Amino acid sequence: MATLEIIEDDEALRDWVDVVDAADVWGIPSFEDARHLRGLHPGRVDGVLRLDGRPVGAAFVRPAGGESAEPCGIAGLWVIPAFRCQGLGSAMHRAFSEHARRLGLRELQIEAHESQHDARVYLERRGYEEIGREVELVLELDALPMPEVKPPAGITLVTRAERPDVLAGMYQVAKEAIPDIPVDEADEVGSFEEWLATDMDRPIHTHDLTFIAMEGAEVVGYAVLQRGRGGVAFHSLTGVRRAWRGRGIASALKRAQVAAAKRAGFRRLVTENAVGNEPIRHLNEVMGYKPLMSTILYRGPLLDGGRSAR
Repeated sequence: MATLEIIEDDEALRDWVDVVDAADVWGIPSFEDARHLRGLHPGRVDGVLRLDGRPVGAAFVRPAGGESAEPCGIAGLWVIPAFRCQGLGSAMHRAFSEHARRLGLRELQIEAHESQHDARVYLERRGYEEIGREVELVLELDALPMPEVKPPAGITLVTRAERPDVLAGMYQVAKEAIPDIPVDEADEVGSFEEWLATDMDRPIHTHDLTFIAMEGAEVVGYAVLQRGRGGVAFHSLTGVRRAWRGRGIASALKRAQVAAAKRAGFRRLVTENAVGNEPIRHLNEVMGYKPLMSTILYRGPLLDGGRSAR
């Protein structure tokens, strides 16, 4: 018998994390990070689906966040591979569509990895359409020589651990860099407090792997690495203020990240680039990143409670 439990405590959240870790292409970085994310968005609901008591599915839904008034929420659906194609994903989708309606939402955005054929077919059959795509790339570090880090003239690179006092300047970078990412629907930067909680203070964002580019006392760029599992780290934003672009600052930040990752014992770096983001895609190609499959962002309707599972 399948039952859906809305998560209210750490015990249930650990089961949720175990399911996502088993079902997601890259797994989940840590329980601590999952708990942190749960507290970021008012209205977020998480659930774990149990089959005869065993956790086999996980889901969440939340409003878009930031300053967006868009009636489209963000959702995630995962089913452990051995239990797919049994209607369990549909059961969670219907239940969380009802949660979304109570939040005033009319549509959902859901990601699917290009390698997840069943997930893509499932979404497309239910009226979901592709609205964006990010190409994943990987840099294998074991055989890579330690890169030389040479910032442009007048630019100094420091870590957040060295300069914890420049967060306000980093926020100004985010306010220019994030809206300029060429995607169909720009991400919301949100308030300083929202940006700090979402982009800076997650448990997987460590201060020694956050690099800041400064010209004198002014912050002109920054780059963040996320600690993953199994020797993998993930690039978060690499951003430069508009007036300082084209000078090699992003390249210097990326090379500093690669060097720091090698010193920290990571074996590979993974990044996602929007298909239309030619400058960062060119930089990653020059640095030796190799393409993997894409992550696809779908948008589509809420399911009604009477729709049959397939």
